[in-house]
Amino acid sequence: MKKLVAYGIGNALLDYEYLVDESLLEDLKLQKGTMLLNEFDQHVSIHNSLKNKIKSKKIMPGGSVANSIYAMAKFGNNVCFSGKVSNDDSGNKFIKSIEDSGIQSDVQKIDSGSSGECLVLITPDNERTMNTYLGSSSMLEQNDISRDLIASSKYLLIEGYLVSNDRTLSVCNNAVDISHETNTKIVITLSDPNIVQYFKSNILSLLQKKIEFIFCNEQEAYNFSEINELDKSLDYLKNFSKRVIVTLGDKGAIYSDDDNYHRVKGNKVHSIDFTGAGDMFLGAFMHYFVTYADIKKSLIFANNCASEIIKVYGAKFEEDSDYKSLISR
Repeated sequence: MKKLVAYGIGNALLDYEYLVDESLLEDLKLQKGTMLLNEFDQHVSIHNSLKNKIKSKKIMPGGSVANSIYAMAKFGNNVCFSGKVSNDDSGNKFIKSIEDSGIQSDVQKIDSGSSGECLVLITPDNERTMNTYLGSSSMLEQNDISRDLIASSKYLLIEGYLVSNDRTLSVCNNAVDISHETNTKIVITLSDPNIVQYFKSNILSLLQKKIEFIFCNEQEAYNFSEINELDKSLDYLKNFSKRVIVTLGDKGAIYSDDDNYHRVKGNKVHSIDFTGAGDMFLGAFMHYFVTYADIKKSLIFANNCASEIIKVYGAKFEEDSDYKSLISR
C-alpha cells in the first residue's frame, strides 16, 4: 500500500510579484506569457531596477510542481516535495512554507550559492511573464532524490522546467527509472511554451516508456507536437502518455486517452492574475482523481479551482478555509 499520494520534484523558488506595464516587458525583451531564465548578475540587475520603481505585490514560495503539491496538501492529500535551496533567507522561507503547509519535505539545503527566485511580472491584461534565476534549484542531483519516498508514492510529479538543465534532467530521468521499477505512476507537466520549443528532445528522453499523465496548455501542445490543430496534437501526445490533459484557459479543458474523450467548459470570471492557474489545475485534478476516480468530475473540480485562484494575486490562497470551501462546493 502506497503511503504517499504524490512525490513532486521541482524548482524551489521564492516568487516576487510585480504589477507592470507592457512597455517594461518590451524594455526587458521578454515574450509575454512565457518564462525566461537569467544568470545571477542579470537577474539581480533586473530585480534591483524593479524594486527601485515598484513595490512588490506579493512575496511567496513558489515553483510549478511545488505549487501543485501545496494545493494537494491543502486539499488533504499526503504528499512530499523534493528540491534544493541555499541556507539563506529565501531558502529558509521556502522550507518553512512547505513544512507549515503539511507537506513532507525532502528539500535539500546547502551552505553555498543563493536560493532561486522568480520575478512574476503581471501586465494589465492579467497575463504573467516570469523572469527566473534558478540558483541552487539547478544544483539538484540524483542522490538528493529519495528512492524510498518515490516507491512509497502513487504518483511522481515532474515539472518540465527541470529539463532545461543537464543536471536536473538527469535527476528527472533517474526518478522516472525508479518509478518504472517501483510501480509509481508518472505525471509530467510541460510547464511553458518556450521550454517545449527549445528543449523538446530533453522532454522526449523522459518519455521512452509511456507515462500516466501529460498536463499542458494549448500552446504547449502545439509546440510539442509541432501541429497547430488540437485533436491531432492530442493524438501525437498520446504516443507518449496513457492520459493527456490540455487546459484551454476560459475555454475549459480536454482529457483524452485511447478509449475516452472529455471536454469541459471554462468559467468566465473576473481575473486579476493568471499566475499559478495551471499549477492549481494539476493539483486540484490529482486530488479529486485519486479520491474519486472520476475523470469528468475531476476536470470540472480542477477548472473551478483554477478559476478561483486567478481571482487573487499569487499561486496560493491566503487561508486554508479557501481550499476547504472549494472541496465543499
